[in-house]
Amino acid sequence: MYKKNEDRKIFFYINLVISGKGGHSSVPYLTKNPIPAAFRLIQIINGKLLYEFNSFQNIALYPLAFNSGSQQNIIPDEASLRFRGECTNQEDKKQLLDIFENSVKSIECLYSLKTRIDYEK
Repeated sequence: MYKKNEDRKIFFYINLVISGKGGHSSVPYLTKNPIPAAFRLIQIINGKLLYEFNSFQNIALYPLAFNSGSQQNIIPDEASLRFRGECTNQEDKKQLLDIFENSVKSIECLYSLKTRIDYEK
């Protein structure tokens, strides 16, 4: 019987900070809101994973945490996200990281924002 080799999985974490320009919610046109960009990034990554990997590859890139502050009526300057990646070989890990980095670059251009990526093992 075929047994999946789960003990050989590679796990890694990515922390991302998206920096924009905050302000009062009554004047959103004067801000660069990082929140819609963060949600769009998650959508882009999920879409790319569906079409870049076949269904037999054991890969995942999960959003684990999202934080953008808690002030009412304030658009924040930053939004932070934490992702967990899973794969079974270094080639898939490199492809996952490439997809992530290219998606982040797209979000930077689309929303005119800055980003910072930190990788953890």
